[in-house]
Amino acid sequence: MKKLFLILTLFVFGYTNAQGNGQFVRFDFVKTVPGEQYNQILNQKWKELAQKRADEGTITGWDTWWRANATPESEWNLLIVTTATHPDSLNAGGGIQRIRPDYSEMDIELFNQKNAAARKIVWTRVYVNKGLNFAGNEGETPTVPAAAVINSMKTDLMNDAKYEQMENSLNSGDLGGRLGWGLLKRIDNYGEEIHHNYMTVDFYEKMSDIMLSRVSTGNITRQLQEVIKMREHKQSIPLWLGISVRPTE
Repeated sequence: MKKLFLILTLFVFGYTNAQGNGQFVRFDFVKTVPGEQYNQILNQKWKELAQKRADEGTITGWDTWWRANATPESEWNLLIVTTATHPDSLNAGGGIQRIRPDYSEMDIELFNQKNAAARKIVWTRVYVNKGLNFAGNEGETPTVPAAAVINSMKTDLMNDAKYEQMENSLNSGDLGGRLGWGLLKRIDNYGEEIHHNYMTVDFYEKMSDIMLSRVSTGNITRQLQEVIKMREHKQSIPLWLGISVRPTE
């Protein structure tokens, strides 16, 4: 069954109002190093720290998403998503010593060296949520969906407000095969030269649903045509869920 009550508000957007506005989101695009077991570091160390930060109320969520079909030539293969109600909180409450108070300075240094050798942070991007729609099923157990697609968009800066309105209107009704949809506005950088200034996120129950959604070649609705005129769709990248952390109830 599609269990999505509060999923999107917890996955990328946290506790927000009906439109999901106000939640801050950091995307860390990571390139892992083969043989250095970064997935083990994530599960044994950073997951625990994220849980502590979430339980303290510093962040509202933390997830790892693996890039589908990534190859050694891919610029990145892992996306780490952190959500919070204030941008300062995205970087607050960190440090391995917070979950390993018995570590000596040498232990900390050795761990930091191991962590650095296992991955490279390619980019860090910060967004604010500007839209949200998800399938019903209120009252069901919240769970993060297994698959998602991130879509980077570049718009004319003079029409951002209208673009946000039209994207929300386009995705306010039936989502078809998607479990949910969200709109993020990039706030870490600004200007004509950046790669993208918006990101949309589509959520699916499983990876095959993403592929099936692309099979049909139908006519584009007039409403979608209007949205397409307002932005350049740079790229769509499928992801599958790795780790998911939420505050302990």
